[in-house]
Amino acid sequence: MANGASADQSQNHCSSINSSSPLMQGSLPTLTLSGKIRVTVTFVLFLLSTAFNATFLLKLQQWTQKKEKGKKLSRMNVLLKHLTLANLLETLIVMPLDGMWNITVQWYGGELLCKVLSYLKLFSMYAPAFMMVVISLDRSLAITRPLPVSNSKLEQSLIGMAWLLSSLFAGPQLYIFRMIHLADGSGQSDGFSQCVTHCSFPQWWHQAFYNFFTFSCLFIIPLLITLICNAKIIFTLTRVLHQDPHKLQLNQSKNNIPRARLRTLKMTVAFATSFTVCWTPYYVLGIWYWFDPEMLNRVSDPVNHFFFLFAFLNPCFDPLIYGYFSL
Repeated sequence: MANGASADQSQNHCSSINSSSPLMQGSLPTLTLSGKIRVTVTFVLFLLSTAFNATFLLKLQQWTQKKEKGKKLSRMNVLLKHLTLANLLETLIVMPLDGMWNITVQWYGGELLCKVLSYLKLFSMYAPAFMMVVISLDRSLAITRPLPVSNSKLEQSLIGMAWLLSSLFAGPQLYIFRMIHLADGSGQSDGFSQCVTHCSFPQWWHQAFYNFFTFSCLFIIPLLITLICNAKIIFTLTRVLHQDPHKLQLNQSKNNIPRARLRTLKMTVAFATSFTVCWTPYYVLGIWYWFDPEMLNRVSDPVNHFFFLFAFLNPCFDPLIYGYFSL
C-alpha cells in the first residue's frame, strides 16, 4: 500500500474499467471535507517533522564540531544521523506528494514525474524501515556480543546495505507506474488522468505478489527483526539486572551496565515501539484492501484518512524520542 488513497482507488485490473465505471458515467472523484482535513493535518505534520528532524541534524553537526580534532561520532550517533536523514527524506517526499495529490485528486505531473515520484516515494519509505532494522541489529549485537567502539566496519556495511536495498527494491516503481486517461461522462478521453499501476501486470497474481513483497519488506520483515532484537535486549537486560552477569560483560565492572549504553538500549526499544504503533493501522488497512477492495465502500473516509495520517507520526516521534532520552 505504497500509494495515496486516491491512487489506490484507481488501481484495478484492465478488465475492470469499462462502460459501467463511475468515471465513464461522469462521476469523477472530488476533494471531500474529510480529504481537506487530511490535507491540512498532512502539511502540519510535514512542518513539524521537517523542523524536528532538521533540528536534530543541526545538533549532530554542532556536536561534531565541538569534538576534539580526529574524533568521530559514536556508533549510535552515526546510526541516528542516518535514521534522521531517512525520516527527513520520507517527510520531504511522501507528505507533500500525498497532500498535493489529495488536493488535485487526479495527476497533472505527466508520465516522467509519475514514475520518478512513485520511485522516490517507495524509496523514502523503505529507508527508515531498513534503518530501524540496522539500529536494532547494532544494539542487539552491542549488548550480546560487544565489539570495540573503533570497529565500525559492520556498522558501515549495514548502513550501506540499507540504502542500497532501499534503492533497489523501489526500482520496479519506475516500470509499473504510468499515467492513464479516462473518458468523462461526455466521452472526452482527457476527462480524468491518474498515476497508477493499471495494466502493468500480465496476471492478477503478479500484482498480488508484488504487493505482498513490498508489504513484507516495508513492514513484516523489519517488524520481526526489530521484535526479535528488542526481545533479546530486554531479556539480556533483565538477566544482568538480576545479578547474573557471568555470560555477558558490558564493561569493566561485571555488575553494572554503563548508563549511556542503557539509555541507547531503551531508546532503541522506543524507536521500535513507535514504528510498530504508527505503521500497524496503515498496513492492516492495506491488507484488508488487497483481499477485499470493496472495503473502501464500508470504511468511512475519516477512518481511512486517520489510519493513513497515523503513519505520518512516526518520523515526527523519532526526534522526540531521542530528545527525551537525552535529557
